[in-house]
Amino acid sequence: MKGWKGIVVVAITLWISAALQQSMVNRLSLFGMEPDFLLISLACLAMFYDRSGACIIGFLTGALYGAIDFANLTHYVISRTTAGFCAGWSKELNLQGTILVAAVTTALTTVFARLVQMFLVPPSLITPFLGATIRTAVYNGVLAVPVYLLLKRVMGPSPR
Repeated sequence: MKGWKGIVVVAITLWISAALQQSMVNRLSLFGMEPDFLLISLACLAMFYDRSGACIIGFLTGALYGAIDFANLTHYVISRTTAGFCAGWSKELNLQGTILVAAVTTALTTVFARLVQMFLVPPSLITPFLGATIRTAVYNGVLAVPVYLLLKRVMGPSPR
């Protein structure tokens, strides 16, 4: 999606995701799984854009995440930008945009972004971090279904 409509949809989606990320993560935690609303939005929006558009969305997502976390932006921006690039690159597989593709793309984007982040800023304990990454990826994949359906309704069918 190009033009002003795409820019407005991306801005509103990222703004809502950042607000949810800051306020609702602890309330929606289930069995040690915490959603990552910004990664969900990144993966679902990337399904409507090419690699360069998905990179820009990934950069914005990383900047917002770093601003929310009051942290150094570098590892968030790099991990989310590369994840956005890969999610946008998945468009080349010519898969039809369905809820299953959205869920799998979101789960894989979450795993990839968190693994890149792990190599940039190593956690003190890797095994619990990897377990939390897998749980978050599953949770994000489930939450991506309504987000993708809403975006598909607003932006039109995914051009996959």
